Amino acid sequence: MATVVLTKANGFTQNEIGEAVSRALDTLNYNFDNNNDLVVIKPNLCYYWDYSTGETTNPRVVSAVIDWVRQRIGKDVHILVAEADASAMRTKYAFKMLGYEKLSREKNVNLVNLSEGEIVDRDVIVAREKYILPVNKILLEASLIINVPKMKCHRAVGFTCALKNMFGAIAKPRKYVYHSRLAHAIVGINKIVKTNIVLVDSMVAVGKTPKKIGVIIGSDDALSTDFVAAKALSYKPSKIAYLKLAMREKIGNIDNINLIENSARLKDVKKEFPKQNYLLQKLSWNLQLRTLRTYARLANDVIPPILRE
Repeated sequence: MATVVLTKANGFTQNEIGEAVSRALDTLNYNFDNNNDLVVIKPNLCYYWDYSTGETTNPRVVSAVIDWVRQRIGKDVHILVAEADASAMRTKYAFKMLGYEKLSREKNVNLVNLSEGEIVDRDVIVAREKYILPVNKILLEASLIINVPKMKCHRAVGFTCALKNMFGAIAKPRKYVYHSRLAHAIVGINKIVKTNIVLVDSMVAVGKTPKKIGVIIGSDDALSTDFVAAKALSYKPSKIAYLKLAMREKIGNIDNINLIENSARLKDVKKEFPKQNYLLQKLSWNLQLRTLRTYARLANDVIPPILRE
């Protein structure tokens, strides 16, 4: 049985966020083993947007996760905060611009670029097809991986949360090469790299606009997290391609989700989230891209990769 915990922070200060994070994770009651010597925390730093936009993980949330890990496992546990380069984002700049270098100094944790260091190619079978994905060896050696995604609308896949955040951990910077088989790549990386704990930062949610809702979600299963998140965003999970594939590939447990509503209710989150009409947004974006391609052809220019994603 997978567990998903919904809770709400009383405010947006570090203490209030810390209380909500601890409440969600303590309610989760995760069963630690005796070998948690390397903990990797994976935030969502997809670009250089400040956390106040709702697009990237708030470093205050990651700070609270670090405190919780040290309280539950031990003060001497080795903690890494890790992200990989993206098509139009370099991790070293994102760490600096988004407050993570400051977090590293304050909490005495190391920052890691997953696109650098020892990279290994791992084979994975998804829907009876073989894929090869480059993965940093740190993720394969970690004793505990804590996935700290955002819950937000996404023009390419409908919405993004825990499973899509791990797609960002693929070591290859130019990830747009996977976008023709995006659902398969998302499922593939989650088969290779197993998330142990999910802590969703939905302090600021992004739908048709950013909105402060102050919600934190904890879980021990990435697929179940996304299943609940999809409902919170008013999507049918079975209509989201990568969730449908993930359910078929059985990379998580959705048959019997233990949903614990601790100071936040799913129906209230659903009501408060700034809904976006995915079909209209997709049609509008495809029209804009078509116009850009026409311009690029006529002007002999290029379309930036981040716009093609």
